[in-house]
Amino acid sequence: MKKCLIILNVFFLIISINSVEAQQSSSTITGRVVDKETLPLPFANVALYAANDSSLVKVGFTDDQGKFILPGLELGSYWMKISFVGFQSYLSDKFDLAPNQELTWKEVRLENGGETLDEVVVQGDVPILEVKQGQITFNVAQSINTVGISTLEILRKTPNVLIDNAGNIRLMGRTGAIVALNGKILPVSGSDLTAYLQTIQTDQIESIELITEPGAQYDAVGTSGVINIVLKKNSDLGSNGSFSSGYSIGNKSRYNTSLSGNYRNNLLNVFGSYSYNKYQNPYDEDFLTQQRDLVIDLVAKGDLALNRHAFQTGIDFNISPKSVIGFLANGSFLDGSLDIADRATFASSSGIDGLLMAESNNLVTRTDLSFNLNYRFQNENGTFFNVDADYAYFDNSLNNRQPNQILDPSGSTIITENLYITNAPTVIDIKSIKADTEFALGQGNLSLGMKFTDIQSDNTFEFFRAEEDNLILDPERSNDFSYSENVTAAYTSYKINWGEKYKLVTGLRAEYTQTKGNLQTQQSFESDLFERNYLNFFPSVSFSYLPNENHDWSFGANRRINRPNYKSLNPFQFLLNEFYLEQGNPFLLPEYATNITIGHTYKSTVTSSLTYNQIKNLFGDLYLPLDDNRSLGTSVNLDKQAQLTLNISAPLTVSEWWEVYGTVTGFYVQNKFDTLNTSFDAETTSMSLSLQNTFSLPKSWNIELSGFYNSPTLLGVYKTGTIWTVDIGAQKSLWNDRGSFTIGVSDIFKTNYLPQLVSSSLITVDQRRIEDTRRFLVSFSYKFGNIKLKSSRARDTGVDEEKSRTN
Repeated sequence: MKKCLIILNVFFLIISINSVEAQQSSSTITGRVVDKETLPLPFANVALYAANDSSLVKVGFTDDQGKFILPGLELGSYWMKISFVGFQSYLSDKFDLAPNQELTWKEVRLENGGETLDEVVVQGDVPILEVKQGQITFNVAQSINTVGISTLEILRKTPNVLIDNAGNIRLMGRTGAIVALNGKILPVSGSDLTAYLQTIQTDQIESIELITEPGAQYDAVGTSGVINIVLKKNSDLGSNGSFSSGYSIGNKSRYNTSLSGNYRNNLLNVFGSYSYNKYQNPYDEDFLTQQRDLVIDLVAKGDLALNRHAFQTGIDFNISPKSVIGFLANGSFLDGSLDIADRATFASSSGIDGLLMAESNNLVTRTDLSFNLNYRFQNENGTFFNVDADYAYFDNSLNNRQPNQILDPSGSTIITENLYITNAPTVIDIKSIKADTEFALGQGNLSLGMKFTDIQSDNTFEFFRAEEDNLILDPERSNDFSYSENVTAAYTSYKINWGEKYKLVTGLRAEYTQTKGNLQTQQSFESDLFERNYLNFFPSVSFSYLPNENHDWSFGANRRINRPNYKSLNPFQFLLNEFYLEQGNPFLLPEYATNITIGHTYKSTVTSSLTYNQIKNLFGDLYLPLDDNRSLGTSVNLDKQAQLTLNISAPLTVSEWWEVYGTVTGFYVQNKFDTLNTSFDAETTSMSLSLQNTFSLPKSWNIELSGFYNSPTLLGVYKTGTIWTVDIGAQKSLWNDRGSFTIGVSDIFKTNYLPQLVSSSLITVDQRRIEDTRRFLVSFSYKFGNIKLKSSRARDTGVDEEKSRTN
């Protein structure tokens, strides 16, 4: 079955690439947009719609001369909409476009303000995947197979995203991806991040942006880029809202429900939402370790159960036609448990030495609160000034109860027995203020900005040992680790267009980082107190060349950084069981990445890119032998990673009712390090393939068949095995598209798990974790109130999306 899937995917992809030229004509629409004084309007939105169903066909925007071009169009009947903030929108009559026609549109003059056209309703879907220079957008709200699942599961299905067994997220095969929510970087990583993402449902998400070439206006973190999760935001005038509920069943059930409301008029917008999610995930894990003469074969069964309540509320005031001030509050409250049963045999060359029985019960509570105050000014010339003040508070508590028994080989006699209790609260405070501005300078636009962030983290480990029904605090294993980080950043960026063919964006970001860690414990550590201050510069450049309507070439380069997370810096040992411990490394250095990309788009359809990436001080999770029978997991800096990546994406309209979108990515990876008495030097060539089939059927039914395949590759010091999956779903629209009903099956063949192997002269670790991924899902959603699209508010997808990310 796996081979059949691979062959089928490759077949579809080859068909899509080879068929594009045959299906596309070279018809083009060009034009110019001006104001009432006949001055050009740069960055006005231009959208082309099919006349038969008002579905969006192509979107573009004007350059600094007010000119636009919509290339690569097929024959047919269309209508066009042109809009700009503060101006009346222009709506054309229906017109016909002939094959290979070069249509020059009459000059469009937009009037200031004016009446709104309340009865214009735009219907139609945006593509599931959008690929452009430096970014892939996965429009989650348009995919049937993402309904009723968590954000973590969505990321596992997202093309060119890979999550390992420790919860580390890779983007385009590279380590160091940073996850952001509405442009705000989440201050958690690893298992804490995956636990958080497991409780955010798809009905809250509009899209996932894979930003592989962030400009200078973005924080420099994320050596492989930024994964930005964009939550839904309602912009319709009047009162409206939505309700959704979903249920899925695998080995255990999950369910979620949400309610949102919105009121908007010309002066203010008030909105709010509430959601509840019950998440359960039983899993099986195998962990085979060999060090010196000892072999430990551990089998674990885990059962994760989480409950999450979340809310969002906000208000925006239009204090003038050009200015808006807004307040936003987000919060979530999570509680749950993780029960783990470890069973292990440990053996040497003389035979089985004994058995380990370890039962671990973990109780988790988490409170996340964030508040944002925003002011934004933007005039009709595109000049804007934006200020954000943010405060976030994270309170995470973990209580662990862990009995450990060592038995003789027969399992009948207890040799040793210990009960450990751990209380580990973590509190993180984040304060941030930033300001950005952009204005015309010369023939281009200059952007300037600065940001100050203050992070305070307090991590406590209280370790208790049970003695005669009493809990005794073990001061030798208890500690308090406080960590502070201040980052002061400033950036400048300049973008300029030379005619219709050339575009250049350059930027430079400077970040001065001050960190301080303080470990309070009764043990003596070389690293009880450490401080580190450093100044870094992060240049970026992006150049595009459009020789004609068939070809679009681009070049991009940037430098980025990843700073160690707080847990990986704490030098104290955390007990997993009698054989396995984890310990942070306070001497962990930031990792730095240099990325260079050459891209090409053919007829606005087939997109390809070639990227070279090199990371210095690469973070790596490493297992080391601690003594004769215990292993220690820690984070270290590897020497470097070098990677070459080739990516090709292409759509194919097989018929009026069948559309296919395919992506294929090839990787060459080389990892090297020599540290802690062990060395690693490996290279591999691998590939990733994803395919999305959408079928539009009569009576408002749609079916989606999707899947991906990843061949074996390298993740730091780990060698991974093959991972692949297939999903299918069906959706029916109800009550004039106000409601929808969805059913589906995810991971049909239960293959979505990742085998991992690390082997060195000191230790070999072979592990795999199989989660509850094969599930039957059902979901219902309903929109109420005014759901018409007002022409006076510029909806126009991709262009507005780029602007919103400067907030």
